Parts: sequence; C-alpha cells; structure tokens
Amino acid sequence: MKQQGNFSIKPATRTRGAERAQVKANARFREAGFNPYDAELFDLSSTGFRMNTYARPAIGKHIWVSLPGLQPLEAIVRRADGNEYGCELVVPLHPSVAAHMQTKLRTPLPKN
Repeated sequence: MKQQGNFSIKPATRTRGAERAQVKANARFREAGFNPYDAELFDLSSTGFRMNTYARPAIGKHIWVSLPGLQPLEAIVRRADGNEYGCELVVPLHPSVAAHMQTKLRTPLPKN
C-alpha cells in the first residue's frame, strides 16, 4: 500500500468473477471458417476456462468450444502461455450448470 497525503492507494488487484475448479476433459473448439481442433480443459468456471491445445488461436479471437453434454459455447481467447490458453465465455454458464459441469469433469484425486 502506498501513502499519498492523507490517502492510501492500494495496488490494483484483479478479482475472479467466479469460482473455478480443476477439471480434466477432452473438448473440441473451432474458429469461424476452420475445422475443429482438439483441446484438453483443465480449469472451468461459469465465466471461462483454460485449455491446452497444439492449435494456435490468437488472443482476442472468438472461438466455439464443445463441452461434453452442452451445445457449443462462444468464448474469446484472453491469454496465452505456450500451449495453454485462457478463454472468457461470451455468455457465462448459469451457476448451477457450471457447478454440475465442474462436478462431472472434476480432476480425480490421486489414490494412495
């Protein structure tokens, strides 16, 4: 925190809009006019997901992702780190749908 006169200025923090869960799911996504690509989802919230793919969608591109049991969802690629991409859903999932998908696709705990 930085003091400035009688005021304290907190550094900007980015807050997450929805709870995310680690998942493990095979998915397919496509860009307009292109064939679908395979992807592995490993993070899912009602507002977005992270995926690993060998395709190279550009940041800012609109894509459509097919999740098991749901119609294709439109998303925007927001960040990239190697083969990992963070995507924001254009229309967020209803919280109960997100919770169901998180439970259905949750990463299994390792067995001891």
